[in-house]
Amino acid sequence: MIPHKQHHFDGVRLQLATGFDAEWIPAMWKECVTGTTQRTSRWQLPDEYGTAVFVKVYRRRPSHGLLRRLLPGRAQREGLGYIEFSNRGIDTIPLLAWGEERYWGLWERGVVVTKAVDAKTVEEEFSTSEDTELLFDTSEQLARIHGVGLSHGDPLVRNFLATRPVPTPFDLPSWSRLSRSSQRRDLIRFLGSIASLTGCLEMTADLLSRYSEQMAHLPQSEEDLLEEAQKYALEKKQT
Repeated sequence: MIPHKQHHFDGVRLQLATGFDAEWIPAMWKECVTGTTQRTSRWQLPDEYGTAVFVKVYRRRPSHGLLRRLLPGRAQREGLGYIEFSNRGIDTIPLLAWGEERYWGLWERGVVVTKAVDAKTVEEEFSTSEDTELLFDTSEQLARIHGVGLSHGDPLVRNFLATRPVPTPFDLPSWSRLSRSSQRRDLIRFLGSIASLTGCLEMTADLLSRYSEQMAHLPQSEEDLLEEAQKYALEKKQT
């Protein structure tokens, strides 16, 4: 559970984790949202908090039509994803704040603020250490996520931190309740990212086998999942 409270200013409506005052929000917004075009920024909280944060910004694009701007944005959905994962016992990066900026009811920008964790992604860590057990741990963590009825939505190895005792999922704007189709999508993307990272079909198959030890049912045969994962990896390589 992530206790939180509301904080509003200048058309911005945020949810702020309990235990954090709001006086740092305007400075963070000025530096990381209006003061840069970067998607993600690292920012140091005031000294009394003793921590840094990552600020992820979603910005309005010319392609965003009226209907899309009336609906809740990806930042709002991502914040809810962190809460739902926490409620179901899946540890994620600590969430500090999330919300949207709107004018006349139309979405302009959204932010997700998380604590900066001192860890590489699974992709980065494996690229330097070739620690295969880390990949198996990540496969088991994906099975845990599915086991509590959730889907990550984009479980590439770059979207897990190489933490111990288990890898930590993050980047959750595409999360959903688990269904056969969302389980299939998660597995294809996860295994495809493994195939791209290792270049080893046998390793990819072994990781799927480890996953299936934790989950009673697969959305389709292992052979079909591995074939789809290879196609996904090839498509991503070509783009």
